[in-house]
Amino acid sequence: MAGHVEDRWWKVVYEDGKRKRIKSDRHGIGMRYRVRYFNAEGLERSKSFEDGKKEDAKDFLTDVQKDLKAGTFIDPDAGKTDTGAFTKEWLKGLGGDSATKEQVNRQLGKHFIPYFTGRPLEACLTSTIRTWLAGLALEESTKAVLFVYVNSMFDAAVDDKLIRSNPCQAKSLKKPRAANRLVVPWNRAQLDSVQSKLAPRYQAMVPVGAGCGFRIGEIFGLDVDDIDFGAEEIHLRRQVKLLSSKRLFAPPKRDSTRVVPLPRFVAEALRAHMERFPPQPVTLPWGELDGEEVTFNLVFTNVRKAAIHRSSFMYEPGAWRKGIGTTAFGPEQNTGTHALRHYYASTILENGGNIRALAEFLGHKDPGFTLRVYGHLMPNSRGRARQILDDAWGG
Repeated sequence: MAGHVEDRWWKVVYEDGKRKRIKSDRHGIGMRYRVRYFNAEGLERSKSFEDGKKEDAKDFLTDVQKDLKAGTFIDPDAGKTDTGAFTKEWLKGLGGDSATKEQVNRQLGKHFIPYFTGRPLEACLTSTIRTWLAGLALEESTKAVLFVYVNSMFDAAVDDKLIRSNPCQAKSLKKPRAANRLVVPWNRAQLDSVQSKLAPRYQAMVPVGAGCGFRIGEIFGLDVDDIDFGAEEIHLRRQVKLLSSKRLFAPPKRDSTRVVPLPRFVAEALRAHMERFPPQPVTLPWGELDGEEVTFNLVFTNVRKAAIHRSSFMYEPGAWRKGIGTTAFGPEQNTGTHALRHYYASTILENGGNIRALAEFLGHKDPGFTLRVYGHLMPNSRGRARQILDDAWGG
């Protein structure tokens, strides 16, 4: 694309038809050379150089023209974009479900945007990111999640050709990583103790979670028509989730609708529960707070016969926290509702269940993820291999 180096200390005039070079009015004042060029959008840009730097100016123009031709040109003014402002714009286009977007907006709005507002993107160096991370008074797991989104934001800035490289990707930067804590499943006695302390209308949630591996929001969203007692299976189609602390229906996490085997002890618990607490029609918006309202006959509802609010369930009298407060747990054990899901996975694996089938039942897209989380609970592979080979040889 066209461009040239202008010497602002001299100008060309024509006298008597002859071309003559004379000193300009700004001779000896300020930057001597100005490179004028057009960026990828066709807008004129310029960059000035001191006296004696003509070769540098020519090299700069050559590099600009090469980058424009290759499609790798970075406008020098683009990097002056405010990092905080760019992050806010990036958040507006963030994909994923509404609850995740709300959480990311809240975390970046609290821990990232205030620190980087007023700082140009081009001034965000790896050392800047390192200092910011060191100053965060957060758990390492929270830092790790926050860093993932900050890294994606800088990737977007690179894609938009605002900066040449992502400061989060430098090899010298120690990236925060969540601690790889091994799941320590509850035993049956702990499950029974928690169940006995829950309010009666919530007690059947324990066998449903432990026997089907559902997340708590998926249990809240269970419709009576999802249960096929004859085929001994449950169709998992939705969850009750929170957005801005308001309840709504939505697909399961990562759209993991699935069919899960219905153990007989779970079927018995559900029948007894629904006889005592009949399913109730509940109407909520679908997917978004302003989404279309839909109605399902929920198996589990609160005392007002409405969809259960996760926060209320965790802390209200007779609910989850009261249940675990009466049971002895090791300090390394997870005492959230996910413990039911851990029991489900560990029981299947410890008894030789198939890891791929388990991933499908849990709603994991990648069996490798299931293996990383629960693989340590599988029986000793060396011992099993010896036994298989001995049995085969002896047979």
